[in-house]
Amino acid sequence: MITGIDESINLLGKMLDVSATKHKVIANNIANINTPGYKKMEVSFAGQLEKAIKDTSVNKFDSFQPKIVVSKEDANGIVRNDGNNVDMDKEVSSLMKNTLSYNIYTQLLAKKIEMVKSAIENSRV
Repeated sequence: MITGIDESINLLGKMLDVSATKHKVIANNIANINTPGYKKMEVSFAGQLEKAIKDTSVNKFDSFQPKIVVSKEDANGIVRNDGNNVDMDKEVSSLMKNTLSYNIYTQLLAKKIEMVKSAIENSRV
C-alpha cells in the first residue's frame, strides 16, 4: 500500500479487500442454500478495524485481515430440518448492501487518488 501520503488510502484499500471477501462468502452461502448441515458463514473484521483505527503506528492497516467465521446468528433462530441456517432473503440483502459499500469505497479511493495526482501535478508547476 501507499505510505506517507494519506492513511485513508490504505484504509479504503483494505475496506475494498474486506468487501471482496464478504462478496465471496455471501455467494458461497447462497451456493450452499440446499446443502444439508451447512452453517452460514460471515466475515469478521469490526474488532480488527476498531483496533487498527486506535493504533498510532504508521503501517497500522498492513496486518488488518478479514476473517471468515461461522455466523453466530441463526437466520432468525430458524434452522431447517436439514440443519442448514441460510436465509436467502437475508443473503441477497447482504449482497446488495455489500455491493453498495464496495462501490462507495471505489469512488472514495478514486477521488483520493485524483487528489494526490492533482497535488503532484500542481507541485511541478
